[in-house]
Amino acid sequence: MSSFKLFVLLFPSIFLAQEPLAQLTTPTSPAAALLDLNPTVTLAPKSYQALETALYSNFVNSNNETVIPTDFALEFTPYWTKNHGLSITEYLYPENLGTQLLRSSSVSIASTQNFVLGDSTSTNALGIGYRASFFFPNKKDKAIVEKSIGEIRNDFNLKNEIRAPAILFLEINPEASKADFLKEIMPTVISEINKSKHFSDPEELQKFLNKFEAELLALPEITPATKDAFLDQFSQILDQEYQTYRLISNFEEYLTRRQGLTLDIGLATLLNFPDNTFEFSYVPKSSLWITPSYRFTNNFDFLKALGVFRYEWYHDTYYDRYFPDTFVFKNNLDYGISIISEFKRFSLQFELIGRHSSSEISIATDDFGNDLFRKETKSDLQYTGNFSYNVTDGIILTYTLGSRFKTIFEPKNTLISLLALNFGFGAPTTNDIALNKK
Repeated sequence: MSSFKLFVLLFPSIFLAQEPLAQLTTPTSPAAALLDLNPTVTLAPKSYQALETALYSNFVNSNNETVIPTDFALEFTPYWTKNHGLSITEYLYPENLGTQLLRSSSVSIASTQNFVLGDSTSTNALGIGYRASFFFPNKKDKAIVEKSIGEIRNDFNLKNEIRAPAILFLEINPEASKADFLKEIMPTVISEINKSKHFSDPEELQKFLNKFEAELLALPEITPATKDAFLDQFSQILDQEYQTYRLISNFEEYLTRRQGLTLDIGLATLLNFPDNTFEFSYVPKSSLWITPSYRFTNNFDFLKALGVFRYEWYHDTYYDRYFPDTFVFKNNLDYGISIISEFKRFSLQFELIGRHSSSEISIATDDFGNDLFRKETKSDLQYTGNFSYNVTDGIILTYTLGSRFKTIFEPKNTLISLLALNFGFGAPTTNDIALNKK
């Protein structure tokens, strides 16, 4: 969030432009993860975007020819498609879990034309997913936010107390000179600055006043034709010298690294069309995610730690038919950690995930005709590195490299090398916030 955006958020009387309040984050949708388009297991908390799209490909084929990606994903968050008139406090601190569920609930869909069966046939497949995110701020977070907003509002109110009489004076005295203006306005400037207690050192205060007055003296003389331009220049000098923007910049920097716990819950299912006709389909597997994440504080606020628990279950009938020569574990429990380092426009992520797979195999029947089972188990490991760059607030380029879990069809092919281009649309803007509400 830029200084300009946050200034608009807090003080609508100055700016009326629609500015986005949420920057797009690295794409991780449940639907894409189930299709292995997004190979990381962890579902990182998503930003407030009405619609996100992603293209997954290395964008060149084996002949080094440019190709159009055929794998894509969409994630839709219905809440942010309309204006809800939220105040800044309501925006930052939803009043209950139900409100957070409503705002963060998203539906995702992903598609691929390269879902390979056991006989090497490429088929179409869809991933369909849902997720919601819950943020639990700590007391320190609320204290920092309240203090920052209070300081910015106080500074802004002080400037208004100076601007208002300046505007009124030139309205009443259209023929006033620059000297007349300075004689009238400087006592107000001195009084308001003193009341604000912004400068604890008298020498710093005097230095500010001397510089402010010198810059006003350097402005062109006031005339009826240049009155509005003079007032604009006067406001710019006041903004620059009093530097409220520094408070805003510090606050917006904090908002990108808010302190607290986030919990993401996701669910997705896979739909395969084995003969590439819409009328005939199977549901090969489904997944359930629970992903807690926590932002470190103080000198380590650029780090975020995430844990993940994913239960993935396979449907025997499908794999018996289309992967007859392959043993498939019915139940898979994935667990691990991920560390994300976030900077101005890029982020680095490392993920280490273990997998425990189990399945019951029918081995015989007893004398009464009852099936007897043997439990088979296996362990596996996946590790990935991820680099993301925010080209703009609504476009992210991501490259992932690592080793995946052993695949069903090609167990020796564990290399991950993937480029993704993600787009975000419909993030909440300053027009979605009722800025006069507290």
